[in-house]
Amino acid sequence: MKASKDNFKMKNYRVVLKLLGYIGRYKAKLFLLLSISFIGVGFEVLKPIPVKFVIDNVLGGHPISGFFQNIFSYAGIPLDKNSFLFFLIISLIAIIIIAATISHIVSHYTTKFCQRLVHDLSVDLFDKMQRLSLTFYSRNNVGEMLQRLSGDVYVVYAMVAQIIIPFVTSVASLAAMFYIMAKINLLLACMAIATVPALGLLLFFYNKPMTNSTIDQYSTLGKLSAFAQQTLSSIKIVQAYARENYINKKYNDHSSEYSHAFIKSTKISVSYVLLTSIITAIAGALVVGTGAYLGLQGKISIGDLFIFLGYIGALFGPVNSLSSTIANTITIAARGKRIFEIMDSDEIVYEKPNAITLKNVKGDIVLHNITFGYDKSNAGSRTILNNFNLHVKAGETVAIVGATGAGKTSLISLLLRFYDPWEGRILIDETDIGDVTLSSLRNNISMVLQDSLLFPVSIAENITFGDQTISMEEVIKAAKVAQAHDFICKLPDGYNTLVSEGGVSLSGGEKQRVALARAFLRKSSILILDEPTSSLDVQTEARIFNDLAEYAKGKTVFIISHRLSTIQKADLIVTIKDGVIAEKGTHESLLNKNSVYADLYRYQHLKN
Repeated sequence: MKASKDNFKMKNYRVVLKLLGYIGRYKAKLFLLLSISFIGVGFEVLKPIPVKFVIDNVLGGHPISGFFQNIFSYAGIPLDKNSFLFFLIISLIAIIIIAATISHIVSHYTTKFCQRLVHDLSVDLFDKMQRLSLTFYSRNNVGEMLQRLSGDVYVVYAMVAQIIIPFVTSVASLAAMFYIMAKINLLLACMAIATVPALGLLLFFYNKPMTNSTIDQYSTLGKLSAFAQQTLSSIKIVQAYARENYINKKYNDHSSEYSHAFIKSTKISVSYVLLTSIITAIAGALVVGTGAYLGLQGKISIGDLFIFLGYIGALFGPVNSLSSTIANTITIAARGKRIFEIMDSDEIVYEKPNAITLKNVKGDIVLHNITFGYDKSNAGSRTILNNFNLHVKAGETVAIVGATGAGKTSLISLLLRFYDPWEGRILIDETDIGDVTLSSLRNNISMVLQDSLLFPVSIAENITFGDQTISMEEVIKAAKVAQAHDFICKLPDGYNTLVSEGGVSLSGGEKQRVALARAFLRKSSILILDEPTSSLDVQTEARIFNDLAEYAKGKTVFIISHRLSTIQKADLIVTIKDGVIAEKGTHESLLNKNSVYADLYRYQHLKN
């Protein structure tokens, strides 16, 4: 996936609406959080009010209103300036404490609420990534995907903490303060609020540059992360070839590209913030000057002027917050596009709505007129398999041989529906695999790859692969069939030994034997072995295949192996050349044909 601004066709407002829809899962909690925020706004707006009464009614000669006289009369307290001053001081302290407490509560629950959203989005995105086809991953970089999974998912956090709550509280604060200021003087209130449309016009001109620069910034960061991930995953080959300096230069280039994109994005954002500050500062100066003039004219009281001046300082906080909120929306929309680009991807192998469950599988497999390549969207893409036909009877052991690139692994990938053929059908027990659920199809197939992938959990958990119903006795039995039990027992914690990331704490042969045990343990009717013993010595390999013969009774077994010595006892050997079956038969019959298989066998025999 080339992450450039040309790829992001979705409009900003559509991304924001999608994020709002996602956040809407918890609308009740969000409503409660906003309600508490509204209460906090109310107390923030009340802060200058007690000081107004101190100035006008305690220090000045203004009479105390009947409202306060009624309160003091009801409480049985004589009303004088001293008691009124004490009351105002206590009220101001209470307002400040309550406002601070509510602010703390809002901050705590915002963090808790937002982190839940991040968790949900991360899980959903990871789930989608697992279901994307191998075609998708052949076109896209895993490191780039990890960047989106670990960093961009925080877009929902920012959406709430930097957009929704600041926007709602800012609008509420502006409305409340404008109402109170308009009660004092409508002209001054209008002058103060006039900054909002001015900032909106400024944003109109900055929208596109900020969007593009933000997309470039996160795109280059994704490429930087992807390169680092690929390099560290291949550190053995880097060190073996002593190419650290070469790789470091490449990393330096990627890092420089990101730095330039970050500086450009920051420069645009800083200039936007600078202009908003200038606009709000000019408006503030005009309001202060006009208010002071009206005060000198006696058109507003000193206490009212103090409220007005207090609100002027507080007013531009929400105004600036609104401008920052809008700017943040652009950044969030750009990051959100990177998320929904994956969430909305249709590059998956689909199940039909009425897909059936594959049950009681015997293992009779028919491949009928299969044509397949890896990039059907590209008109010039070559086909790997061409009108391929094969019938494997239930319980047969079939060996697939051929030169590298002949289509052996592609054939196996089609059986598991990692890909769908361009043309043709694959039947298991006369049922088209396109008509069955993916889980039921793959639950009936066990597979061992040449590159034996292990997870950073215990040996036992790698073998059971999370199946809690499997007993330890079954794990040990499968490990013995895979010739893994002896070396596992010699590990520090036996079957409870933790495997390091990527299985680097084990040798290649040990990893293959653990992977074989995992496949043997699975109760499936079809077993696929794709170069499963390439890292093993001949003697260990022979013992495994001897035990496999007993284990695989009644199962349909596919073996892909370049070691022809391991497949001589197969019921059927299929030789693939240029995407079609060149010949098939038993070991002896193919040798007698003296053709492709015989040539491969003689070459390997002489080589050994």
